[in-house]
Amino acid sequence: MRQLTLQETIYPFGVGAIVDIKSESFIGMDTGTWNEETCERMSCPPLERELGVLQLRRPPTAGDFSRRPGFALPYRRFPKWRFCQDCTLMSNRVHHKNGASTNDCSRCGGLMVPMRFVAVCAAGGHIQDLDWRRWAHFESSSDEQRQCKDSEHLELRTNPEAGEGLRSLRILCRACGASRDMGSLGRNTSLAEEGYRCWGLQPWEPQDATKECTEELRVVQRGSTSVYQAETASAIDIPEVESATIALRAKVLQNDMFKGVFGQQEGPLFDLAVPVIADQTGAPEYMVRHMLRADPAADTAQLQSNLRSGEWAAFDRVLAGDTEVTNPDFDVLPSDYPRQPGPMPALAELVADVGLVRRLREVRALRGFRRYEQQDFTRVDLGTIDGLKWYPAIEQFGEGIFLRFNEEALCAWEENTAVRQRTQHWIDRGANLSNRRAVINDLHPRYILLHTLAHLLMRRLEFQSGYSAASLSERIYASSDGPDPQGGLLIYTSNGDAQGTLGGLVRLGEARYFSRLLLSAVEDADRCSNNPVCAESRGQGMNSLNLAACHACSLVSETSCERSNMYLDRKLLVGDEFVPGFFQSVLSSARASIAT
Repeated sequence: MRQLTLQETIYPFGVGAIVDIKSESFIGMDTGTWNEETCERMSCPPLERELGVLQLRRPPTAGDFSRRPGFALPYRRFPKWRFCQDCTLMSNRVHHKNGASTNDCSRCGGLMVPMRFVAVCAAGGHIQDLDWRRWAHFESSSDEQRQCKDSEHLELRTNPEAGEGLRSLRILCRACGASRDMGSLGRNTSLAEEGYRCWGLQPWEPQDATKECTEELRVVQRGSTSVYQAETASAIDIPEVESATIALRAKVLQNDMFKGVFGQQEGPLFDLAVPVIADQTGAPEYMVRHMLRADPAADTAQLQSNLRSGEWAAFDRVLAGDTEVTNPDFDVLPSDYPRQPGPMPALAELVADVGLVRRLREVRALRGFRRYEQQDFTRVDLGTIDGLKWYPAIEQFGEGIFLRFNEEALCAWEENTAVRQRTQHWIDRGANLSNRRAVINDLHPRYILLHTLAHLLMRRLEFQSGYSAASLSERIYASSDGPDPQGGLLIYTSNGDAQGTLGGLVRLGEARYFSRLLLSAVEDADRCSNNPVCAESRGQGMNSLNLAACHACSLVSETSCERSNMYLDRKLLVGDEFVPGFFQSVLSSARASIAT
């Protein structure tokens, strides 16, 4: 029995993923093969509603020396084809000793190593072993070699005289003498040209259940990121409360002047009423204007339809001073920043609130996976039933910093024509992408701004919080449309220990640390060791969905980013002669104060 941590069974080694353990390679089997009785049920109502399932269940866990098969997750050896490091023998048979599978060579007893290449369906999500016997005999020069069916005497040889590429690797059949190098594996169409077809299966499904699949096969390395992309969903377990914005909207709807003006055409009376209603209710003027122009019933429905809207509502209530928002796993306090602005008051004016998230519970569920260019994901149960009743999930506990920006400042910056023209790059790129999964349909400039800032903050926090960059994660709240605009971000760390984390991150949200930390992140946005190439880029990174952002300045671990290091641009933070940055005036003031 091999061991993985509980978190790894969801990501990155969940259903359908290939995991290397020492010199062996395995693939996770679907949830239909799990023992459901050993999967403990867990609760997270917002995530269950978002996913449309009745339950979330934790993968079964076994002790270090447990031999109870019911508490083990099923993984199948894949690829089956392996070769011996000592005698070069290739084999697709698994030998057993004392009832357990072994990874020893049947000829010399040496260690067997999985073959590097596998075949992946181009868009259907299937994966299978390469038929190395057929590969070795495909270019046979005699009838004897073409008729050879021997798969017990294949060897993987290396020819140093052929260079260092795939042509230096050769499959040899000792039974008939046929051999062939791997040079043609580098072509996308190599398998299709030779008549290989997709079985329409996953490796653990019986081969007699072959399904119809017309997609072409592609040769990929088994460790390639294109082999497996997990489809996960996560939620912060929060008290289900009504947003402070919704409560304020209700107050505006009951205002007598609002009732008298609502439904009328815009004009002098409209402009006169807005500041009066705002003064009487305490609502900001932009909210009053939006409510006078919109349908209140539709707005209310929209407020309650999004998973992140619920999280935003909980933070909103806590930062508004509502002490009734209580939950043992949602412990948030307002920071003294920006009330104590520190050395840069201009920066504090752009920040509405900072929340110290002393404890949070994150629930992450695995819905399925994708392979290669697959658009719709393959469900964790392989779609064997009409409706899935549960998803595998894990819970993690941690801490973080929540940051909310001044909505009026964000709106004023977003309305700038140059800002919107620069954002058009992502809209144009998204329209031309065949991979629609990477596209944000309702993209606002504030999302690029907040996403980039979150990355810069994580890179800064790595040096001061005591946590590595890979252990930090982000959640972006960005929406300028609708009744409850969002403009904030959460940076947090979490792990599977019920005791949570150690407090090194949350303390940095206090004014004595955070003011300088935020200013440093803004200054980092103006520097990159790859400038001017990075700063003047017209599209870089995956699918060219970044502008001024590269590994030297803005990219973080992909496990930390909710968008796989896409939709980043430092210029929207600091600006240049063509586009105003949200923090451009702050940066200029900081440098002027240093100069004087």
